Order: sequence, then structure tokens, then C-alpha cells
Amino acid sequence: MRPHRLRVTAFGAFAAAEQVVFDDLDGLFLLHGETGAGKTTLLDAIAFALYGRVPGERGSARRLRSDHAAAGVATEVELEATIGGRRLRITRRPEQDRPRRSGGGTTKDQASIRLAEQDRDGGWTVTSSRLGEADREIADLMGMSAEQFFQVVLLPQGQFAQFLHARAQEKEALLQKLFGTDRFSQVEDWLADRRRATDKEVSTAEDSVALLVAQLAQAADVEVPESASALPHEAVGLHDTLTPDSGDVSRTPSGWQGIWASGLSRAAVAEQEAAAALVAARKADLETALAAMAHAERLADRQRRRQGALLRQRDLQDATPELQRLPGDQASLRAAGQAQQAQVGRLEALRAVARQADVEDESATTARARAAGIEDDLEDLTADVQRLRGARPEAEQARDEAARAAGALPAVRARADSARLVASDAAALVAEHGRRGELREAHLTAREEAVAAQAEALRIRAARIDGMRAELAAQMTDESPCPVCGSLDHPDPVDAESFPPVSRSEEDTAVAHADEAARAADQAGQRVAAVDAVIADLTRRLTAARFFESHPTIAETPPADEPSTHPADEPSTHRRNAAAAKARAPRAAGTDDAPVLRAEALAGAVRAAEAGADLLEAEASLLSASAATLSARQGELDDLDRSIAAGQARLAELTEQRLAAIAEAEAAESRAARNRAELAARLGDAGDLADAIAHATRLADVLIEAAAVAGQLADPELDVALDPPAPVAEAAAAAGTAHQAHDEANTALGTARHRARQLAELRPRLDQALRALGPLRERAGQIRQLADLAEGRGANQYKMTLSSFVLAARLEEVAAAASERLRTMTAGRYSLVHSDARKGNAKAGLSLLACDAWTGIDRDTATLSGGETFLASLSLALGLADVVTAESAGTPMEALFVDEGFGTLDEETLDEVMNVLDGLRAGGRIVGIVSHVAELRQRIPARIHVRKTRSGSHVEVNSG
Repeated sequence: MRPHRLRVTAFGAFAAAEQVVFDDLDGLFLLHGETGAGKTTLLDAIAFALYGRVPGERGSARRLRSDHAAAGVATEVELEATIGGRRLRITRRPEQDRPRRSGGGTTKDQASIRLAEQDRDGGWTVTSSRLGEADREIADLMGMSAEQFFQVVLLPQGQFAQFLHARAQEKEALLQKLFGTDRFSQVEDWLADRRRATDKEVSTAEDSVALLVAQLAQAADVEVPESASALPHEAVGLHDTLTPDSGDVSRTPSGWQGIWASGLSRAAVAEQEAAAALVAARKADLETALAAMAHAERLADRQRRRQGALLRQRDLQDATPELQRLPGDQASLRAAGQAQQAQVGRLEALRAVARQADVEDESATTARARAAGIEDDLEDLTADVQRLRGARPEAEQARDEAARAAGALPAVRARADSARLVASDAAALVAEHGRRGELREAHLTAREEAVAAQAEALRIRAARIDGMRAELAAQMTDESPCPVCGSLDHPDPVDAESFPPVSRSEEDTAVAHADEAARAADQAGQRVAAVDAVIADLTRRLTAARFFESHPTIAETPPADEPSTHPADEPSTHRRNAAAAKARAPRAAGTDDAPVLRAEALAGAVRAAEAGADLLEAEASLLSASAATLSARQGELDDLDRSIAAGQARLAELTEQRLAAIAEAEAAESRAARNRAELAARLGDAGDLADAIAHATRLADVLIEAAAVAGQLADPELDVALDPPAPVAEAAAAAGTAHQAHDEANTALGTARHRARQLAELRPRLDQALRALGPLRERAGQIRQLADLAEGRGANQYKMTLSSFVLAARLEEVAAAASERLRTMTAGRYSLVHSDARKGNAKAGLSLLACDAWTGIDRDTATLSGGETFLASLSLALGLADVVTAESAGTPMEALFVDEGFGTLDEETLDEVMNVLDGLRAGGRIVGIVSHVAELRQRIPARIHVRKTRSGSHVEVNSG
């Protein structure tokens, strides 16, 4: 990768756009400036353009935008570089806030990139503008990660110098910062986390086993053994019998918990079998006791039924004397009961006759009541008909009055409309006469103004012509031709001072004013003519309506030789003097021959006409209201006639219904008398029918019940002795005892089954937990060994952590590459050797020795002089760059930057170092030295000077 041009805008310490063209520098150049000016910011800009971030703590702060930049300037880095043989231009912007285009506040712009490639013609073609796509393409071309690039582009010579003189405790931190081995520390942390996690898994699994053991003990109602030594002897013997040939060893997990659980399961099964046998025995005893109790209950029931039958038979005989006269066997009693039931049926048949007599009585009563109601309706209806006949003459009179009003209404309404129209026209005539006077005055005023404006326009036009003549005269000289006639003689030119010039705009203004005044006068005249036409039309209509004949004092005709006395036609003195020929123009239009109206008489006539119209309209309103009721009056009269006719018809109908009701009542009374005579004949001496039926029914029921009781006593099942009574209580007590014993046995069986079922469920879970615990313990042990080894404990003989081991390996590799550089710089005297030796409690593998070929002694790098230390640290930095580039197999780096340390060198050593650095330019590589040493400014002509100001830093490039 070779940079050609770098441009930064609002980036880091630079507020505005700053640019560095590396192609203008002669291979080796100096980057100098004050502390904090922004020298390292230029290197950060190269890293940001390539990878979108900057190295070290500056990248974690995520503060790329310059605090000095204006709000409207966007932060941007543009880098032109050749990468993998391709000339690219990378333009990248970070995520940043910018002012809103409208309104206040800011909005956030997302990070962006634009990747362009130079074609053969020198033009640029954008190949990608998507972040992920462009980043992948750049990373593929670079062939190394951002961390590797950060190690290679800026040689960490200063940090290696600190390492060479650092104490043992500080070396590891310095090497981690140099080599970027944080990921191996993360591996150590990951292994430690895995160790804690697996230990927790083992603890969780052991807790699960302990929980299951406690649940087993609770289910079996026993104590949990503390260890295998506390197991019963039979359980230990079972464990001894479980050999690989027995076939059960696969189902018995290792550990005393499985053996103990197996013993509990066998004991629970045995307990369940014993409880089942006891339940069977108790069930047989219960069945025997229940059979004895059932026999006693059946005997007690037979005794109870026999005793009840004997008592009922005695009660029936005492309550019914007729039973004593009959045989006591069941057949005789049943026959007597059936005969009595037949008698009840015959008596029930007489109920229909009695009910029919009652129905006929009710029918007669209903008919009499209906006849009485009809008679009341006849009286009310007769009164209503008489009232309707009395109201008919009044309704007929009202109908006739409405008909007369309807006939007279059209004539009265026409007279009222005509009178209202005459009154309206007369009022309009008064208003128009008043309006004509105002319009006439306005017309005369407008005509006078039009005449004056026309005269003024003519005056201005003449003045303008005179001014034009004066202007022409002023321009004419002797021997010059006249622009009008062409003559060379000018005997009488116009005096220009006598005729001041008038402009064309003044003339146009005067003409426009005259035209406007003339149009205003014409419009005023048109308005007067329009009013005259209205007045003529109103006069014609009022004359046709004989209005003036009815009011002869309204108008009078003026003498022919006298002017009109109309106020509007009296011209003012000024008008008569100004325009006498035009003052009588309205009289020529026909207004002066019309009769002159008297205002007071006309107003009185208008009021009289309006009063007459009001009277006629009021009369028309009264007639209209009366005529409007004609239809209703006729409808009322028709309704009245229909009601009278309907009343007459209803009177005839009710009279006929009354006679029919009386006939119906008499017929029903006759039928009721015949039915009661028949009932009395059939009852004889029995008297009341209901009493006879009740006595016969009760006797039939007693005979039937007595027959049933006799049948019960004759049943062989009830042929039992009543003494002694059945032993029901004793049998029930024995059955209760047997039932209780059976329930207790069942409860014990349920408990045994529940225990066996719980143990059967818990034992496989315990076996599974025990089987899982073993692999977990084994895996936790393996991870613990790895974690201890990575932390420098256990079998780690060097007591080195994983990250320390990696640092030592990397240091050894870098030291080998650095020795080649150091031999060249020191003319073969010094080389660097990695050492695994430990000093006190320090970690091994993090030491370097300086091998002195002149003395043959290896000594600690802390004993090197300042110049020797600089050469060694520079060799290490170059060696690190060589190793990183070789490991990544990335694109060759054609730009290197060396940071500080030159102030410790003497002149001769500085010359050797400069030769080494100058040798790094082989192959076209550019080398930048970041330093404050003033002597380097004299030795290196190509310089980049970064100046710090209050408004931001600026870059000055001196190509030498």
C-alpha cells in the first residue's frame, strides 16, 4: 500500500480542509510540529480512510470531528493510494450531527463511503458506495486486519524503548500493547468462565441428586443415610451380588444412593403385597357381616308389615260398622267393594243432570241481564239521535255562509290587488321624482366638469406645440437647415423663454382626464334618462288606473311659454351663464311637457291609496278565511246526516236483540225446571246428591282397603312370629366393625401403593441424575486442568499464563527478525536474544538479552546506552513490521512512520540510523520520521510541518 494524497476536512485537530501530497516528498520526510498540533492525526486519517476507525484509545473515544470546525462543514477524509496494484480514491465520512436544513436543531448523518478507481484514461469510476461492500474490498486488497496495519504503518519504536528498560512487572503490559494479544487474555478469561460454569453445573447436578435422595426419603418415610457406611447390611449385600454377569449392573448407577434407592423400592413392593393380602381377608369378613345384617333387616321388615296390617284391620272395623256385618275373607270384601263402586258410578251419573239444571239457570240469568243492558242502550241511543237532529240546522247555516264567502272572494281579492298595485306605483312615483332631482343635479355638474377638462386639454396641447416650436428654434443655427421646411434662413425664430416646454406625458394626462370627465357626464345623463323612463311608465300605469282622475289636485300643466317648475330642472345661475344652450336638454327629452306633480298632494294620495288597499285586503282575508271552511262545513253536515241514519238503523237492531234475549231466558228457565224434577225423582230419600256420593265413595274405599289388608294377612311371607323381634342392631354393629377394618386395610394398601409408585417414579430420575453427574465431573476436571494451565498454575512448570506464553513466542520471533536489522545498524556488533529465565517472582519468557560480538557477553538490555537503546528499539519495531507483514501475507507496505527517540543519539550514531532509514526507501518506499529534534530539519529537506492555532491546526508541506 502506497499513499499518494491525503485530504482531511474537519477531522481531529484540523478545522478546515488540509492536504498532503506524498508523491511530492522525496522518499524520506520529516513530520514535525508542536505537541498536540495533530501529527498523529494525519496517520489516524490514513487508518480511518482504510478501515473506518483509528488505533488505540483514540478509536474507542469515537471523537473524530474537529471541535474547531464550523457547523456546516462535514467531517471527511479522502485518501488516494495504490493498493494491490490498483489506484484507488477512498472518501469516507463518520457518523456525525449536522444542522437541519429547515427549522432549528440538528439531525444525524450516517457513516458513508465512496470508493473510486482510476481507469487507463486517468478518469475515476465509482465502484462502490455501500459500507460493507467497500470495506470488504479494501480489506481483501490490504490482506491484513486493522490491528496489523496499526502495528506496521507507525513503528512503535518508543514503546520498544520503554520495554528494553522496563521492570519485569511492566514488560507484560508493554508487550500486550505492542503485539495486540488481548484475544489470548480473553481465552484465559473464557476458560476461567468455563471452569466456573462447569463447577456450577456439577454443583447443580449434585444438588439435583441430593434433592431426589431427600424426596425418596420423604416418600419412604425414612431418614437419609449420611454415607454408604450407614446403609443397612442387606443393601450392602445386594451391592455385592450385582456383578457384571447378573444383568442388573447396567441399571444400578454407581454410588450408595442407587443401592439405597433399590432397597427402598423392594421394601415398598413387599409392603404393598402384604397390604393387598390383608385387604382380601378383610373383604371376606365384611361380606359375611353384610349378609347377616341383610337377613335381619328382611325379618324385621316382615314383622313390621304384619304388625301394620293387623293394626289397620282393627282401625277399619272400628270406623265402619258395615264391615262387622260382612264375612272377613278377602273375596267377600272385594265383591262388596266392587258393588259399592258401581253405586258410586250411578250417583255420579246424576251429577250431569244437576249440572245441566245449573247451566240452564245461568243461561236464563245471562239472557235477562243481556235484555236489560240492551234496553239501557236503546234509551241512550234514542237520546243521541234526537241530539244529532237538533244540531243539523245550525250546521247547514254555517255551510251556506262559507259558500257565499267563497263566491264573493275572487272579485274582492282582484279589487284589493289592483288597489295595492296603484298604491305601490304611486309610492314609487314619489321616490323616483325625488331621485330624478339628485341625478339631474349630478348630471349638470358632470357636464360642466367635462367642458372644463376639455378646454384644459386643448390649452395644454397648444402649449406643447408652442414648446416644440421653441425647442426647434433653439436648436437651429445659421447655415443649418430647418427640420420642418429645410430652409437655411431663419428670419423669425420663436423665443424659447416665452414658451416653456410641455411634456408628452402632461398632454396625455390632460387628454385622459378630459375623456374620463366626458364618460362620467355621459353616464350621469344615462342615469337621468333611465329615471325618466321609469317615471313615464309609472305615470302611464297610474293614468290607466284613473289614479289622477280620483285625485285631481295632484298634477297641473305648466304654461307652454314658462319653464318647468320641477326643482331638479332649475339651473343655477352659474350654469345659465356657463352653458345656456344645454340647460334645457331634459325638456327636449320629453320631461318638460309632463304635468307638474304637487308633492304634498301626491303624498296624501299615496296614503289614501294605501289605506284603501289595506281595507280591501282585510275584507279579502276575512272572506278567504270563511271560504276555507266550506269543505269542513260540508263534511260536518255530511257526517251528521250519516250519524243520524246509523243511529236509526242501530235502534231497530237493538230492539230486535232485546226481544230475542227475553225469549231465550224464558226457554232456559223452562229446561232447568224439568231437570230438577228428574233429579228429585231419582234420588228419592237420599236428599243431597253430593252427600250421597261422598258416603258411597268412602264406603267403597274402606271395603277395597279391607280386602287388601285381608290379602296381606293371608300372604305366607307375613306368616311370622312377632316375638322375638329381629336382631337388626346387633347385625348392623357387626357389619360396621367389619367395614371399618376393611377401610383401614384399604387405606394402608393405598398408602403402600402411593409410596411404591413415588419410589418407582423417583428412582429412574435418581439413576439418570447419577449417570449424568459422572460425565459432568469428568468434563469439569478437564476444563479445570486447562484453565489452571492457562493461568500458569497446576502442571505449568514455567508458571506462565497463555497470554504470556504467546507474548514470549512473539517476542522471540520479533527478536530474531530485529537482530538482522540491529547487526546492520551496529556494524555487526549487537544482536538480540530471547531469554526464558525467571527473575524472582516475575513471569518467565518476557526478557531479551543484548549479545555483544565484541566482548562475547550477553547482557540485559537495560544496560544499553541511549543510542544503543534507540537502535535496538528501532530494530524491534522494524522486526515487528516484518513479522506482521509476513504473517498476514498482505500487500507490501510502501509507507512507514518512525515515532520519536532521535534526541538520544550522538552525531555518528544518528548518521548510521539515517543510513538505515534511508535504506528503507529501497523499492520506492516512503519513510516518515515523527520527531521534535531540530537537527533533523537540517538533515531532511522534505518536511510536513503541522502548526497549532486557536482556530485549528494547519499543514505546511515543504517538498525540499
